[in-house]
Amino acid sequence: MDTALLAARLADLADVVARLESRVASLEQAGPQRRSAAQAALNRSAAPYRPSASKEGTFDAAQATRILSLGGRSFLVLAGAFILRAVTDSGTIPAWAGVGLGFLYAGVWMFMADRAGKAGQQLSAGFHAVLVVMIGFPLLYEATSRFRLFSPAGAAAVLAALTAAALLLATRRMLPSLAWVVSLGGIVTALALMQKANGQLVPGALYLVLLGVAALWIGYVRDWTGLRWPTALVADLVVLLVAVPAAKEGAAGALLVQTTLVALFLGSFATRTIYLGRKVVPFEMIQTAAVIGVGIGGTVWVAVRSGMGQAGFGVMALLTGVAAYGLAFAFVEQRQKIRENFYFYTSVAIVFVLAGTALVLAEPARSLAWGVLAVGMGFLSSRKSSRTLAVHAAAYGLAAAFGSGLVPHSVGALFFGGSVDWRTSAGTLAVLVALAVSAALADRVPRSSLLERVSPTLVDVAIALGIAGTLVAWLAPLAAGGGPAALATLRTVVLVVVALAAAALGRRELHAEVAWLAYPLLAFTGLKMLLEDLKHGRPATLVLAFACYGLALILVPRIRARGVAAAKPEGS
Repeated sequence: MDTALLAARLADLADVVARLESRVASLEQAGPQRRSAAQAALNRSAAPYRPSASKEGTFDAAQATRILSLGGRSFLVLAGAFILRAVTDSGTIPAWAGVGLGFLYAGVWMFMADRAGKAGQQLSAGFHAVLVVMIGFPLLYEATSRFRLFSPAGAAAVLAALTAAALLLATRRMLPSLAWVVSLGGIVTALALMQKANGQLVPGALYLVLLGVAALWIGYVRDWTGLRWPTALVADLVVLLVAVPAAKEGAAGALLVQTTLVALFLGSFATRTIYLGRKVVPFEMIQTAAVIGVGIGGTVWVAVRSGMGQAGFGVMALLTGVAAYGLAFAFVEQRQKIRENFYFYTSVAIVFVLAGTALVLAEPARSLAWGVLAVGMGFLSSRKSSRTLAVHAAAYGLAAAFGSGLVPHSVGALFFGGSVDWRTSAGTLAVLVALAVSAALADRVPRSSLLERVSPTLVDVAIALGIAGTLVAWLAPLAAGGGPAALATLRTVVLVVVALAAAALGRRELHAEVAWLAYPLLAFTGLKMLLEDLKHGRPATLVLAFACYGLALILVPRIRARGVAAAKPEGS
């Protein structure tokens, strides 16, 4: 706002206040008969003040003049910067002196921006601050790539100092547009410097991680939440980049960047949700998944590629997962009672426990451990009536079923190949038993959400495939003499038996969802008969296959109908 206009408005306001004081004094001295008239005059005098100029928020000629004046001043400032560059390029002064004067010149306008912001001149402060970015960031790039005055680490340090000063100014003087300009300019400058760093990516990557964390906390403090999305995305991508073996720093530098990403972002999320007691937001959920994938996954990649091993990282992941479980159930559920935070920390816990177990143990111990966890979570879910633990029991059970090869080998034994080479081991049988026990325990917990209904259904599918595949693997040697025709019929008979068993088991209220597997099993069996039995079968084997399948088509609907009738309350 122009100084003359501000002075005029202050004078008008002072005149209004003086009139108000005069009316109040007259009211106090007037009698009852004059007080109503004086009150009316006071109301008229106290009407909202509106400047004689245009309404606030409109773009008038005065504002246009102000913006043009600030733009002209900015071009003069840039002209001064180019004078310094011309003097430096001509060799009149040394390169280091020219660069130093350039940074000093940018610092002057940083001071002017702060001064203007303190005086309430937001537009002028914004123009000054943008000038700092336009002078300082390109100057740093030139000093590093052309004059070779800074190493990659030194350039990243100077860039961090410039960015920190500008972001501090933006937050102090409430200039969100400046924060965007500084952050995006810092990203572009850092990427350009990394391109010229001859493979030394770590300093620039550290800067971008710190910038992402700074934008995160600016969003927390000033509620400028849009800024954290692009900065976090760039930080994640760059951290992924440093894991490439072409980086000259090797494993140590890459691990430093990845550890910084994980520690600062997850630590910030924990501080806000646990210490400050705030509800987790979608950005924190998405960025946590990215940090785990890029940071933890990248750390394991680097450790394995460099020969450092992975057991130590697995132990750390397990400890983190156990701590997250304890935090979720002992603090968030019992004291904080914020549902979103509870789901967030239990999700983090299961990811870390699964990852840690995979890093520490090899097969078959890994799948057996997941099976034990599935049974344990199923037991706790039934004791605590916890739907979350029931979902986790399903997740651990499915991890065990796929990790041990139970489901993949069962699918192969049931639907593919003219022979069955898979032989079940004690480990796969133990996983199958653990999966069934965990499902039986978790079925006692009532379900409401879609995830709570889908997860046990997936477990039931895995159990059905595991039982059918195991039976085929056991009986396949007996049918080996009959060739592909006998094997096809054996598969059909086993699938029919499992479908009938699912329909019968589903008559119980606790296992009602199991009954719905009977129809998909029959559908897959019919498709298999068209593709395999009719192709390889003989009249003798086809008689048995079609008879069993037809009998199943008759019995399954009747069993289901009896189950539905038994489930209806009396008198309904």
